[in-house]
Amino acid sequence: MIMRFLPLCLTLVLTLPAQAQDAGLYDQVASPDASFVRVIVPAMGLGAVGATSFAALQDGVSPYVVIDQPGAVAVTAGSAQGSIEVAPAGFYTYVLAADGSGVMVQDQITRGAAKADVAFYNLSDLPSVDLFVPQAKAVAIPKVAADQAGFVALKAPLTLDFEAKQGDSVLASAASVDLKRREGVTLVLIGSAGNYQLTATPNSLQP
Repeated sequence: MIMRFLPLCLTLVLTLPAQAQDAGLYDQVASPDASFVRVIVPAMGLGAVGATSFAALQDGVSPYVVIDQPGAVAVTAGSAQGSIEVAPAGFYTYVLAADGSGVMVQDQITRGAAKADVAFYNLSDLPSVDLFVPQAKAVAIPKVAADQAGFVALKAPLTLDFEAKQGDSVLASAASVDLKRREGVTLVLIGSAGNYQLTATPNSLQP
């Protein structure tokens, strides 16, 4: 996984005045040591975390399931099954890769008071892809390998367009993505052979 430090030009474009602190998405959880596990299942939309099952997921991204105790958690993403060893206060995503295998990614969630966490997953057939912000004319997350993810924390609240790019070529885009303070959004690039789609799903918790 990649934790991205922003170039100066992008930082300046995305800087906003300070506002009163909002309640964060993850502050809803009572235990500070709780962990969070989810699955991403492109196209199929079927998965499970422990005893919690998901079907017909929007864009294949499940809510995070809160895990109160560290240890092994069973996960299913489509036809792939596995187990994740979770540590206290960790964030994990189990991804269905293009070859049908399951891949575990440890998400880099900052919970910044004035920022939104952005995750970018490359689940396409391309070996490396950048996440680009047209308004800033800058790469937010560079060189994300296939079946892996990169992460960045951006100033919020803000609404941005995002593009998945390889070199100068725009592969797919997601317009008007809302970034909320102390929350996050997950962008997923899927597709193959020149036909690609970039989706944006707000991070959420399983009720």
